[in-house]
Amino acid sequence: MTQPSTALKRIKLLAVDVDGVLTDGRTFYNDNGVEGMFFSVQDGSAIKWLHRAGVRTAIITGRDTGALRHRIEVLAIPYVFKDIKVKIEAYEKLKKQSGLNDKDIAYAGDDLHDLPVMRRAGFSCAVRNARTEVKEQADYVTETAGGHGAVREIAELLLKEQGKWKEVTARYFDD
Repeated sequence: MTQPSTALKRIKLLAVDVDGVLTDGRTFYNDNGVEGMFFSVQDGSAIKWLHRAGVRTAIITGRDTGALRHRIEVLAIPYVFKDIKVKIEAYEKLKKQSGLNDKDIAYAGDDLHDLPVMRRAGFSCAVRNARTEVKEQADYVTETAGGHGAVREIAELLLKEQGKWKEVTARYFDD
């Protein structure tokens, strides 16, 4: 396991999976067949804090729903790869588009299809509810489950290790 303080200091972009990481992995359908997803408000706040601190964000997901498109728009996530069948291919595109290399990117996943990206990223995270095989290969495993603030936990760790936490959250503590 990589020491968070060493690897996290150079991270410039956090990429995450959606189902099981930004959500708890469940979806629902209303009577008209419209699909919905639940997202954590705490994760959304953390993504905005990362942006405020100059850390970029990305989504790499096999899904493409209206709910997801809306969430991406609300959070202004700059790098989005939806309806992806092979995540490592999207990850390579992300590196080209962002101009970053593996050591500059952190990735959070929960299932087997995330493993190729996790092995390449400079810092890999698995959420508490991830598959055992994924947790075994992660540099960091969250205490929080996906969809319930796991991305917030990762963002806080990253911002604190980079010395940006107090600056990003000062407005909440200063009178």
